[in-house]
Amino acid sequence: MKDHSYLGSGKLLIREYGAAAPFEEVGNCSALTFSPQEEKKNLVDYTNPGGGNRNEVARLTGVEAAYTFHDFAAENFARTLRSSVTTVVAGNVTDESVVAYKGGFTPLAKVASSITSVKDATAATTYTPGDDYEFRDGGIYIPADSTIPAPASGAANIKVTYANAAQKKVEALTQSAKQYEMLFVGLNEAQSGKRVRVHAHKVSGGLLASMGLIGEEYGAGEVTGGLMADTTKGTGLSQYFTVTMEDVA
Repeated sequence: MKDHSYLGSGKLLIREYGAAAPFEEVGNCSALTFSPQEEKKNLVDYTNPGGGNRNEVARLTGVEAAYTFHDFAAENFARTLRSSVTTVVAGNVTDESVVAYKGGFTPLAKVASSITSVKDATAATTYTPGDDYEFRDGGIYIPADSTIPAPASGAANIKVTYANAAQKKVEALTQSAKQYEMLFVGLNEAQSGKRVRVHAHKVSGGLLASMGLIGEEYGAGEVTGGLMADTTKGTGLSQYFTVTMEDVA
């Protein structure tokens, strides 16, 4: 038999099942696996004292799909955290009402790139940067000795005008589970770059296993889902996935 060793690399593309839309790249992925699962029914041989199996039937119970992505893009989180994504264009926010307390940090509605001005709740008084407030980490910090008064009954005590860069906001775990179509287009490096294509017809959208935001290694999103039978496929065609490989010479 010829050498058919395999060492794969390539791209994973996804689109919503049944959508009239192109496949979208997931980005840099370090792992992609399909794992058929089976359930065995064993009939014990009771005719011999040594035991053993008289018969065995193995039934397919499903196919697990797992992949690991490294591009922390909003679109990847939308799929794996059942989320909606809002695109925020770069611009300026004028007189945003904010409840801010002395001696601490307060986030703004959008991640700011700079603060233009801070006024009191009536916009009659303009506060001094450095003394009354500081721009920090995309938000506002109010020093303990600031002249900004404390909020009364939780009402906004300042109005902030600031600039924001373009950004995307992910509303996590707000959508129902969806089904997807997955396509792997890769190369077999062990066979001089022979092309490989794997097409999974119907995949349940798995949840992100963990979201590591602090660490000493590059971030990785591990996702596990399951392949479901696509009953629209004809007789003799796989309802789960197909594998196409260029022949080895």
